[in-house]
Amino acid sequence: MEAQLKDADSKHHECCKVIAEHKTLEAELLKVRGALRMDGDQLRVDIAGLSENTVVGGADKGGIIVREDLDLNSPALSERLATGAQVKELDWQELLVQVSGQKEGLCDSTSEGEPSSGSDAEAVVAEKELSKEEEEAFEQYVGKFGENRAGEAPGYNRQAFPWTAGQPLKKATPKEAIEAVLEANRPKKTYQPPLTEVDSEGEEVPLCTRCSMPVGQFAYEGRQGIRSCVHAECMAQVLVEDAQRHEDRRTTWEVEKKLKSRNEYEIGWRPDSVPQNAHLAERMGCNTPAPGLCCLVLDEASRTVKVAPTLEPAAAVNLEYLLLALKVRKTAKREPLFSLDPVDHQNLEKTPQKKVYEPSWLAGTSVGDVMFQADYFLKELALGEYTMPVAGMMSVFDWSELSAAERDRDWSGREWFVVRKAEVRMAMDQTLIPVVKMGVEAREQVLTKGGLEDAAVTAATHPLKKFADAFSRNFDLIAERRSVVFHLRELAKASVMAKHLVDSNIRVNSTWYQLADEIVKGTAPEAHPQIPQLWNMRGNSRIQLKNGRLIDMLTGGQRKLHAIYGGVEFGLDRFELAQRHAMQGQAGMQLGQSGRPMFMPQRIQIGQQAQVPSMPQGVDLNLDKFNLSNIERFASHLPACSGTSDSLATKVTLGKAFLKSLRERKYPGLKQEYEEVLLKVFESPECDRSQEGDAFIPPDPSMEYTGRIRSLVNEEKLLLERRQMHFFDKAFQVGNAGPDFPRSWTSRIQVEKDGAKTDVSQRKMLTKVDFDPAFASVLANDILPTAAPEFKKDTEDGSTFRIYQIGSLEVRTTQMKFGQEKVGAMFSSGAPAWELKSKATVLAEDEKLQECKVFIEATDGPAQGHQPHHFYLVFKTVQQNVIVIEQLANGSRSWAVNPTNLEDRNSLAKQLFTAVCTEGATVHALKMVLPTPTAAGSAVSLSVRKQYAKLAFKQMTGQTFTKKWGGSVRRASPEVGPAVSLDAPHLGMPGGKKRYNLLG
Repeated sequence: MEAQLKDADSKHHECCKVIAEHKTLEAELLKVRGALRMDGDQLRVDIAGLSENTVVGGADKGGIIVREDLDLNSPALSERLATGAQVKELDWQELLVQVSGQKEGLCDSTSEGEPSSGSDAEAVVAEKELSKEEEEAFEQYVGKFGENRAGEAPGYNRQAFPWTAGQPLKKATPKEAIEAVLEANRPKKTYQPPLTEVDSEGEEVPLCTRCSMPVGQFAYEGRQGIRSCVHAECMAQVLVEDAQRHEDRRTTWEVEKKLKSRNEYEIGWRPDSVPQNAHLAERMGCNTPAPGLCCLVLDEASRTVKVAPTLEPAAAVNLEYLLLALKVRKTAKREPLFSLDPVDHQNLEKTPQKKVYEPSWLAGTSVGDVMFQADYFLKELALGEYTMPVAGMMSVFDWSELSAAERDRDWSGREWFVVRKAEVRMAMDQTLIPVVKMGVEAREQVLTKGGLEDAAVTAATHPLKKFADAFSRNFDLIAERRSVVFHLRELAKASVMAKHLVDSNIRVNSTWYQLADEIVKGTAPEAHPQIPQLWNMRGNSRIQLKNGRLIDMLTGGQRKLHAIYGGVEFGLDRFELAQRHAMQGQAGMQLGQSGRPMFMPQRIQIGQQAQVPSMPQGVDLNLDKFNLSNIERFASHLPACSGTSDSLATKVTLGKAFLKSLRERKYPGLKQEYEEVLLKVFESPECDRSQEGDAFIPPDPSMEYTGRIRSLVNEEKLLLERRQMHFFDKAFQVGNAGPDFPRSWTSRIQVEKDGAKTDVSQRKMLTKVDFDPAFASVLANDILPTAAPEFKKDTEDGSTFRIYQIGSLEVRTTQMKFGQEKVGAMFSSGAPAWELKSKATVLAEDEKLQECKVFIEATDGPAQGHQPHHFYLVFKTVQQNVIVIEQLANGSRSWAVNPTNLEDRNSLAKQLFTAVCTEGATVHALKMVLPTPTAAGSAVSLSVRKQYAKLAFKQMTGQTFTKKWGGSVRRASPEVGPAVSLDAPHLGMPGGKKRYNLLG
C-alpha cells in the first residue's frame, strides 16, 4: 500500500511539472505571437520587447540560413544558425544575430533554393526601423526629385491625355464558353485513338496516330509501333519537337558547364564586393563621420581638397577607386588599362584568355575587378548569355539572325565602352562634381595585310551597330539595374576626378598615396590570370517536305561568335572639358580608335574559324587629351552638397533608407509618377543593385537625369502594352511571336513545304469570345489554378504570358510581377475555314491537265472515333495554271483558278495522293464533273463531299483511292552526333551543318 502511495505521489509531481512547463511554454508563445506581424507576403518578427529568443526551426536541415543582408536574395553564409541558438538585438544599425563561434548576418528560415513552408518555424528577422535622422535625410532626397539644376527649360511633360470613349458596353459570356468551363472540371475519360477505320466502301483505312485522319499513299512509322503510321506533315511536327528537346538539353548542358566555369574562375560581378568609404574617409583627413556617401571639397585659396560626407548622389565619389586612379596617374602618367588577350594567337577558338593589367599591380584590386567584370559582362550580353536588362533589347546574335545578309557571311568587329561626355562642375560650397555620360560603340573590321583594321563605314543595320546603339540609348537605365555597369561609371567618375586634381595642380595629402600603396600591398595575387574562352551556340534546324514526303533535315549547332577580347575605352582624352560652352558642340562626337593602337577595344569574330591573330584588346581609360583643369560653376543652380559636423550626412546612410522603401514598395512624399519609375527600375528581375547594401548609391535626383530614366521606362511601358495587345489578338502565333517579344519566343526550327516556310503547328480558326468580369474572376480564381497552361513564357520585366486550352475554349492571361493573373482574351477554337479567291485568269477549255494532288484537312463536325475531315483536289495544267475544286457544305462545287491563299491552306493540310492526269483530261472535262444534286438549302455530309473528290480524281487520272491507303510506310530516325564538342553528351544536334536524307 505504501509503495502504491509513493508511486501515485511521484506521478502527481510529474503531472504538475508537465503542467508548469506547458504554462511556461504557452506564455512564451503568447509573447512571441505578439511580436509577429505580416509584411506583404513575408512573416516578420519584432524583437523589441523580447530580451532573448531561441531558434526552434530548421532542426531537420541543420539550422536556418543566415544571409549577408536584409534582402532575401542576398548571398547566404556557409554556416547555418543552429537550432537552439540564442538571438538578441545588437546595438548597431541593423538587427543581427549573434551566436558563439558563428558569423554575424541576417537569418532566413528557408532552405537554400527552397521556398519557405509552414511546417518550419518561419521567421525573418525584422530590420531595424529608420531613425529620425535617416527619415529626415530621405525626405530631403525625395524632395529633390525632378529638380532643375542645370538652368534648362523644363519643357512639357509628354504624357498621353485620356480621351472620352463613352461607357463600355456590358458583355455577356456566351453559353458555349460557360459549358466548356464546366466540362473542364469533370473527370476526363482516357481515350485511345483507333489505328484504322472502315470507310463507306468497306475498305480498312489507316489513321494517323497524331491527327486521327486517314493516311494516304505515303506515310511514316509512328512512335506507337510497327502498325502505326503518321502523315509526312505530322512527322515533321514530331521532328520539330524532338529537335527542340535536343536543343533544350544542349542548352542546359552548356549552362551547367558555363556556370561551373564561372564559379571555378570567379567570373561574375558580386555587388557586395563594392568598396565602402567609411574606413577610408577618416584616414584621408575627413574630420567628421562619413558613414555613407563622400565627396571632395575644394579650397581655392590653398589649392587643396578635403573629403566630406554628402547626401548628394551626383557628388559622390568612391574613395578607393579615387585613390587607385591617383596612384596610376602618378606612377604611370596614364589611366588604368585592362586587356583580355588570347594565349595562343594561332588558335583563337580554343585558346584560353589571359588577363593583362597596366600597371600590373592593378591585378586583384577593386579597380582591376571592375574593369574585367564589366568587359566580360559586355561580351556575355552581346552573345545573348543573359536576359537583356531592358525590355526589347536584342543581342548581336539576335540581330544577326534577323538579317539574312549578315547571318550568311563571316565578319569581324569590335565593341567597346566609351565616355561621350565628361566635365567637372562645382557647387555653391566648392564641392567638385564629376559628370560623365557613357555609351557603347562598334566598328566592323576588314582583313588587310597588316591584320584587322577598322572599316571606313559600318552600316547602321549591322548587328554590332544595332546592339551598340541600343545599349547606348539605354545606358543609364542599364547602369541603374546592373551593378557592374553602374560601378564602371563610378570608376570613370573617379578617373575624371583624379585627372582634374593632377591637371589643376591641386595639392593632395601624401597620406592618400600611402593609403593607395597599402591597398595594393594588401591585395591578394590574381587567383586566375587565365580564363577559358567564352562561347555560345544556337541550334538551327530546317525540315523540308516536298510532294507529301520528308526530303531532308538540315540541322546544326552553329557557333556564331568565336572570340571576343577587350571591351572598355573611356576615351576621355578626346574632349575639351575646360568649360561647358566648349563642350556643347562636341557632346555627340563619335570616338574612333585609341591613340595607342596596341590596345584595340573589344573584337568580335563571327564565322567558323578565326582568320588572323588578334592584337591585344583592352580597357583603356585614356584621359590624356581631356582638359580638366577648369571647372564649370553652378552656384546658382546646385546648392551646397558637402556635410558639416552637425549635418545629416554625418549620421545616416542614404542607401539604407532607399532600399527599405524599395522593399516596402512605397516612397512617402514622392510624386506618384516618380515612384512608379523607381519601382519599374529596381524591381526588374535583371536588377542586382539592391544587393550592394550600405554601398548602394541612389539615382541622381536632378531633372536632367531622372527625365532620361523616366523616358526609357516609359518606352518599356509602351512595349509592354504592345505586347499585351498582340498577345490578346488571334493573330498571335506560338513559336512566331514577332519582333515585340523576346527573340527566344521564336522557334529556330523551320519547316519548308514545297519550298516555302510554313508553320507546322496545328493552327486553328479562332473566334473571339466576349466575357463579363464575373466569369473572368471565376476562371482566374477557380479554374485556371488547377489547369496546366499549354503555353507559358516570361519577359524581361517579370511578366508572365499564358495560354490555356479548356475544351474548345482558348484562354489567354497575363500576370505582372507582384500582380494577380488576369484573363485578357478568350477564343472559341475550331478548324480553319478557307475562302479561296481566284486571280483574273482565263483558261482555255482545251488546256490539258498535267497533275492532280489530293489533300485532306481537319474540319468541324461530329467525331466518330476520328477527326472530322474534308477533301479537296489541286490540279496543275501544262501552262502551270492551278485549279482547286471541292464540294462545299451547301452542296455546291467550288472552282478557284490560281487562288492567292492556296499556299497557306496547303501548309496546314495533309497531302494524300499524287497522280498524273490522263491524256484526255482537260479544263472542259473537269468542269463536266459535277457533284450529285441536292435539295436547295440542305447540308451535305462529309461522306458525300468525299465521294465527289473520289469521282473527280478517278475521271481525271484513271485511278482510285482503293488499296492505296497507307501504301508505303517508312522510318524517319536520322542518327546525329554531338552538339558542341567531343566531351558534350549525345544531344541529337551536330557540331556543324549536316544534311540527312529521310527517304530511306
